[in-house]
Amino acid sequence: MAAISSYMACTKFSMSGWIGGKREMRKRNPFSISAQQQQAAEVQEPQEVKVQEEQEVQKEKMKQQGTPLRPVEPQVNVKSKNMSREYGGQWLSSVTRHVRIYAAYIDPVTCEFDQTQMDKLTLILDPTEEFVWNSETCNKVYSYFQELVDHYEGAPLTEYTLRLIGSDIEHYIRKLLFDGEIKYNMNARVLNFSMGKPRVLFNHDGQPQDVQ
Repeated sequence: MAAISSYMACTKFSMSGWIGGKREMRKRNPFSISAQQQQAAEVQEPQEVKVQEEQEVQKEKMKQQGTPLRPVEPQVNVKSKNMSREYGGQWLSSVTRHVRIYAAYIDPVTCEFDQTQMDKLTLILDPTEEFVWNSETCNKVYSYFQELVDHYEGAPLTEYTLRLIGSDIEHYIRKLLFDGEIKYNMNARVLNFSMGKPRVLFNHDGQPQDVQ
């Protein structure tokens, strides 16, 4: 499959940078502990270490399985709308060769852009169809995208934050290519091999097998 696909995720990014709000500095309260409390803490420390180890094991299992996808519910009668005037009415996006991220709801059928829904990020994967994708590899990219969105929770909603996410996804796509999970689409309109020349595998008879 070499068709363009997309995925939408809800965000919890900070909007203070857009509305001119100032972040309140939290006061740092001094922390002290008595000798008795310290002894009790030392007794509880082995139990806490054990709990932390169990949590690390659980996180490692979840990492291997990938972040669960939480796609946005489909909407009907979506109309293209610009950002409101208080946000400048401008685009908020990050565009690279294989990853396009927009702070908007984009109808996957009609391609209508509703940029007033800034709590949603839409990822358009490989718009030039340079690689061959299947549902498994697409979901791997979407899962990593969801993981990055969760990781940047609370970060300011700016083009810089979106570029950080887009750059990480580009590196992840390169990894998928080098691991042989995706390959170049030899039927693409333009063959420029943006992530390096393809590797040709040879069988025992010296005949080429496939291009990655």
